[in-house]
Amino acid sequence: MVQIGKVLKNVPIFKMLGKESIDFIIERLKLKTFAQGDTVVRIGDPGDEMFIIMSGEVRICIYADDHSEQTVARLGAGDYFGEMALLTGETRSASAIANEECEMFILQKNDFDVILEKFPSISLSMGKIVSKRLRDILKKASQMPSARQLESAGGQGPSGNLKEIPLVDLISFAESNSMNSTLKIKHDGKTGIFKFETGVLVSVSLGEMKDDQALDTMLNWTEGEFGFEIKPLELQRSAPNSAVTDETRHLLIVNNSLVVRKVIERAFKGLGYEVTTTQNIAQSLDVIDTNKPDIIISDVKLADGHGLSFVDQVRLNKDIPFIFISDKSLKSEMESQLMARGKVQFTRTHEVSEIVKYVENYI
Repeated sequence: MVQIGKVLKNVPIFKMLGKESIDFIIERLKLKTFAQGDTVVRIGDPGDEMFIIMSGEVRICIYADDHSEQTVARLGAGDYFGEMALLTGETRSASAIANEECEMFILQKNDFDVILEKFPSISLSMGKIVSKRLRDILKKASQMPSARQLESAGGQGPSGNLKEIPLVDLISFAESNSMNSTLKIKHDGKTGIFKFETGVLVSVSLGEMKDDQALDTMLNWTEGEFGFEIKPLELQRSAPNSAVTDETRHLLIVNNSLVVRKVIERAFKGLGYEVTTTQNIAQSLDVIDTNKPDIIISDVKLADGHGLSFVDQVRLNKDIPFIFISDKSLKSEMESQLMARGKVQFTRTHEVSEIVKYVENYI
């Protein structure tokens, strides 16, 4: 039987951890046996477990419209699957079936959350892996050149089915590649349209529905055809808008959830604020120099790091106030460390009205 410690060291998200850290993870693993033909996970199941195969073989499958099975991978001893679901919380996009009797170690999400809190650097690794994996999947599925090449030339981009790639991953793909594109989703006779400008989602529509209502509806779709239409890159960039006066306040919204970002952005734009949104620390650091936000509104835990790291990286160059969207589950020790940085406040709910109140108090 393979050694579980060596397997964990081969998992990209755990590569940077030492022996003591690996032992900490091993203590939280649970061993389970599956008989030949057992379904380990099904498409649509909650993504709340990671599996490490110690013996036996598992096939990873998707299904066509006629319910015929297509095997996309075969995994054996020393392989693993389901690790990204622990971070994203998304449902399974494929089924896993035991080809023979298998023994697997299982890491459940509640134990993973403990590990993530103890080793926050794992988040950074996972964010990089998610982005690379998604780009690789889309290139392979569409047999198209890279997003950058497509943008340079203009024309049709990646296409496929939501059964293979969930909508939230498609949105992340456009954002992470800073694409100028239109994403069209066709489902049950309806067509949803997403428009991106340099990776920023600027509008969502579905028939008469707009923005948040349209987005909420389509995020529930688990099947349907998608396709990107890529706009050519504009080599000539327009000058900054000199009409924006000194009185216009600029906010940066940073959150893992696209829905949360859009809801907060819509509220503040309605109040006359300039708003930029990003989904992680890396993107935020890229835009801060050019957009110079007056306030940063952020989640405490982001895909590529924690609020502590975020504040420290920003404060190396700029003294920008932070408002963290939090709740009562935030540990007092962590809150104290953030408050010690200065110009840091916390909301106690996710209500937009409370976030607005904190921003207005700062302004």
